[in-house]
Amino acid sequence: MIHPDGTPIAPLPDLRFVGLDATALGLEGPRMSYMEAGESTQRTVLCLHGIGANAMGWRFILAGLSSRARVIAWNAPGYMLSDNFVAAAPTPGQYAEAAVALLDALGVRGPVHLLGSSFGSMLAACLAARHPQRVGRMVLLGTSRGQRWKGREERARMLAMREASIANGPLDLAATRSGNLVAAGTPEPVRALVRTMVAATEPRGYLQAARCTDPVDVVEDFAPRITAPTLCVTGDSDGVNPPPVGRAVADAIAGGRFVSPEKCGHLPEMEFPARTLSLVRDHLFGDKT
Repeated sequence: MIHPDGTPIAPLPDLRFVGLDATALGLEGPRMSYMEAGESTQRTVLCLHGIGANAMGWRFILAGLSSRARVIAWNAPGYMLSDNFVAAAPTPGQYAEAAVALLDALGVRGPVHLLGSSFGSMLAACLAARHPQRVGRMVLLGTSRGQRWKGREERARMLAMREASIANGPLDLAATRSGNLVAAGTPEPVRALVRTMVAATEPRGYLQAARCTDPVDVVEDFAPRITAPTLCVTGDSDGVNPPPVGRAVADAIAGGRFVSPEKCGHLPEMEFPARTLSLVRDHLFGDKT
């Protein structure tokens, strides 16, 4: 199969599992799942998905970067058979430490490049602020700022919306909300990929992630401590985190850059994989090949 932009729709890698220290990380169990592609011993790319997503959202990144790097796409705690956090409202730091523990468990000791999508971009920013020595370069897609900057009433509305959207289960979430993630006019084959991804969402993990975003402002909490060269990519039709949000995050990071692809919604990695891969390769590897 071929994506409408001409990119092959490659099969997803097998789901893999690794055991982590559940007690140290505040998890209910040790199991974490992930997908992996590429065998490079020189470079590793860690991909952190969004709040209604999972490793499947990195399909084109896994295939497109595998010749240049070892690409690891995690399923955050509470997603795709990864054990949940104990806390009802985990902190970004807890997710970041779980990501570092995954890297350690997989034998990745040196700096990695980070790709974060939406909620995952917030976690990537947190990880880069807490562990600057573990991060090389970073790309934040559908860039999230968190929710604190929006004020109390809007934060309450967002949490209520999240609770209502998952109340009837993940299939209903996929049917009613996944269309909001892409731009108007997005071809049906791409929408189908997005629906399939969203349908795998587990309600408890989804709500834990939603509560995690509520008290956070990336601009104030993480950006001042980020030293990794960072590119923020927000589609000009992103209705979840509009372009001013991504620009504010980029402006708050020393040397941060911002681009806003045309006719693109919240998921550039799925809506326009060829264009997004070009941006990612250029920023991470210094070329467009």
